Amino acid sequence: MAIAVLSCQGCGRCSQVCPADAILRNGGKVVKIDEGKCREYGDEGCRKCVEACPYGALVIMD
Repeated sequence: MAIAVLSCQGCGRCSQVCPADAILRNGGKVVKIDEGKCREYGDEGCRKCVEACPYGALVIMD
């Protein structure tokens, strides 16, 4: 599992809902998802960040 950051607009909604604090941002934009922290919520994470993104910028990749 990986989360691809495709077109982050820097709104911050993903990091606000992430219970694992797995989203690393720089200048407002998402630069990395810490998969180790994310997987603490299951093999595919909790997916709250994907659901929260109004731009569809976060995508679960197999």
